[in-house]
Amino acid sequence: MNLLLLDDEEYMIESIKKNLDWKKCCIEEIYTAFSVKQAQKIMEMAEIDVIISDIVMPGESGFDFIGWVRENGYEVSVIFLTSYAEFDFAKKAIELDSVDYLLKPVDFQKLTETLCEAIRKREKARKYENYRKDSSHWKRNQSIIRREFWREALMGEFSREEFDLVAARRNLEDMDKNFYLLYVCFCAGMENKEVWDKWTLYFVVENVLSELLGNSSFSVETVVSIEKGSCTVICRELGEVREELEWKRAFEQFACWFSEKMGMDIWCGAAAVEDCSEIAQILCQIQKMRENSLSVRNKVLYLQDFIQPENTYRNPNMELWKALMEEGKEETLNAAMKEYLETIERNEMVTRKILEAFRVDVTQIVYSWLAKKEIKAHLLFSGQENKKNSQNALSGIHGALKYASDLIHEAIQYEKYVYKTASVTEKICQYIDSHYREEIKRETLAEMVYLNTDYMSRIFKEELGISISSYILQKRVEEAKKLLSQSDLPINTVSIYVGYSNFSYFTKMFKENTGYSPLEYRRNFRR
Repeated sequence: MNLLLLDDEEYMIESIKKNLDWKKCCIEEIYTAFSVKQAQKIMEMAEIDVIISDIVMPGESGFDFIGWVRENGYEVSVIFLTSYAEFDFAKKAIELDSVDYLLKPVDFQKLTETLCEAIRKREKARKYENYRKDSSHWKRNQSIIRREFWREALMGEFSREEFDLVAARRNLEDMDKNFYLLYVCFCAGMENKEVWDKWTLYFVVENVLSELLGNSSFSVETVVSIEKGSCTVICRELGEVREELEWKRAFEQFACWFSEKMGMDIWCGAAAVEDCSEIAQILCQIQKMRENSLSVRNKVLYLQDFIQPENTYRNPNMELWKALMEEGKEETLNAAMKEYLETIERNEMVTRKILEAFRVDVTQIVYSWLAKKEIKAHLLFSGQENKKNSQNALSGIHGALKYASDLIHEAIQYEKYVYKTASVTEKICQYIDSHYREEIKRETLAEMVYLNTDYMSRIFKEELGISISSYILQKRVEEAKKLLSQSDLPINTVSIYVGYSNFSYFTKMFKENTGYSPLEYRRNFRR
């Protein structure tokens, strides 16, 4: 049984996927859509048995979608979800022959029971014969075995000698045929890009290519994903005569269709595979080809025709960029970097090496600027989001520009934050107030606010008029005074509680700052 989840809120879809008892419901495949448009495309390409749909969404509603489903003759069971307990909603749900109408927040146990009921209704309506179920199960297992075999082959897990032996052991035939490999990377950068679930993307790739190859002498063998943001399609030649134009034409039609219909940019690289045992090496060569053609979008590059570009990174703008950074002209600097990268993209092929060099330049400019401000850049930019942006900076000029703009923005904003010394000292004071019982090192505080240790100490004293060590001492003395006057705790326990394991040192420190020993203070100020 296949299920389609339709809701404009991603967290709701993820919550349902996480909390329903899918084994109990016997759901095999789950497709997700965030808009009616996406859901309609999935219905046209996949065999859906049950739909769980939100009602109120931007643009077309869940009722509009199910109305379209019924008009087009799709036989499915429907469950509606909504945050609105409206009588008209319930009435409309009945008119559209839904199994149930459930209110948010979702009762997942109730939804599981309703889904099981929807599946029973669907199974009864379909009236599958037992032999067809067995056939379908066998075909599904064969599909999984085939996909796993090619995934391992693409990752280079078989030697040349092992390839045929493993294929024979898994009952995979005709490995002497010609195969064709299409590597598809889903790129950032197209405006108004819709958010698509990755499994839906892989499904679309396989089905669209199967349609385009439908009347040719080729077929889609499988679609494999071995790295994030991409998939690899393996096509098989059916006949004895190779019609090269057929598979190339299908690949090129696919690239055009995908960018137009799915609202995404893609990079496509293809190659003929005459010796299947070398498929891992061929994929590596295509990936290398991508690194040297990052400005190419929505068309197919062929490995046998590709000429390695001889581009070198030449950046005459470094001094200008440094000056703009010094002046804090964030928008002007971003615009200058954008113009530079777009000029490169127009005039020559953007390569990974060019983007690596650009990333180094931007990082150097920002880190040097922060160092002058006595801000520790390596700590400021240690978060996962910055690491992710740094990796994406090598995916194309859009990723490079996002890395640059985010780095520059965060640096400038933090410099402004530090300039307001009260914000830094407030953060340090809050930490001390919560951790005064522990050993507190200046280095720890400096790392917390991403500053040079001496610079942090200097602005703290300028703001509050006392040093950090004096502030810690005052805090501990005040807390000790409260405990001595308001509790019956032994004095040595009070000493340990406020951060002093050496009782003698605590007594000396307390008397120097209050004029009383701890015992004298308790006797004079006991409440």
